[in-house]
Amino acid sequence: MIDVDLDTSTLRTVVLTGVLLLVLITAAYLGIRGLEPEQQRTQNAGQIDDCTTIDQPGRYELTADITNTSAGTCIRIVASNVVFDGNSHAIDGRGTFGTAGVLVESSGKPTTNVTVQNANVTDWDDGIRYLTVNNGTITNTTTARNRVGLTLVGSSNNTVLNNTATANTVYGISLQKKSNDNTLTNNTATSNSLFGIHLVAGASNNTIRSNVVTANEHGIVLIGADNNTVRNSRAASNRISGIWLSEADSNRVVNNTVSNRFYGVYLGDLSSQNTIADNTASQNAVGIRLLHSRDNVITANTATENSVQGILLLSSNDIVVTDNFLSNNPADIVLAGSSNVTRANNTVNG
Repeated sequence: MIDVDLDTSTLRTVVLTGVLLLVLITAAYLGIRGLEPEQQRTQNAGQIDDCTTIDQPGRYELTADITNTSAGTCIRIVASNVVFDGNSHAIDGRGTFGTAGVLVESSGKPTTNVTVQNANVTDWDDGIRYLTVNNGTITNTTTARNRVGLTLVGSSNNTVLNNTATANTVYGISLQKKSNDNTLTNNTATSNSLFGIHLVAGASNNTIRSNVVTANEHGIVLIGADNNTVRNSRAASNRISGIWLSEADSNRVVNNTVSNRFYGVYLGDLSSQNTIADNTASQNAVGIRLLHSRDNVITANTATENSVQGILLLSSNDIVVTDNFLSNNPADIVLAGSSNVTRANNTVNG
């Protein structure tokens, strides 16, 4: 008989090695290593089936509809580096003032890199609200029958993509309180009681691109919002205006199609140094209207078949109106109480 004396360190090594081999054998048996990436992602996600607070980074998935809940906030996210996937389930409240369906907010410092996707959020005061959130994404959501569908407050460098905001009682999509450098692309805002897409209170350097806004009171609205771009969007069948700027400076309204009850593009309330270019304004009462605005450029637009005027300037001075095409309007370019207006190379047909 051989006497083998194993010290404590050697014994520990043998035990750990055995445990490791057992884990590897078990993993191979269960087929975990053979899972597809999508299966791995789903398996690793946190599963949610009711209102909750997410306070740790990670991926979370809603697994069931939440309906008619009395919660003040249903999904509250206070951590950075979170993906919340609603899996097209309902997050439904009771429309109570001060409530929120999905609320992403800071806890002492800005929250970053939060994605909310594939959620159907209905009957809240705020449907989806980002409060001091940077570098996040909101995509493929539907917000309906809320007071405000989707809101960014003091939030910058976010992407708002492929969302639908409909039948909300005030705004569809709203950027507020110095929400800067955000991009809104391919969103639909329809049948909201007041504004489809709304920028206010110092929201600047945002890009609103390829959106559709229909059947709102006003389609896309910039109030006290400067240095933004509204591009390649369609504003149709809005009850007052397609694109409205009020006390808004140095914005670019470019290559949009506007066809609304009263005004296609409307600048008012001392809006200045804006560029209105390459838009098509047809079948409005007035295609492009300026009131009490100065130092703006209206160039290379097409204004056709508007029922009253193609371009109307009211008490608006130092305006450049050049290279526009106007056709089949009862009056094409009308100036009233406006001075120092440069008109050149405009084409009038019919």
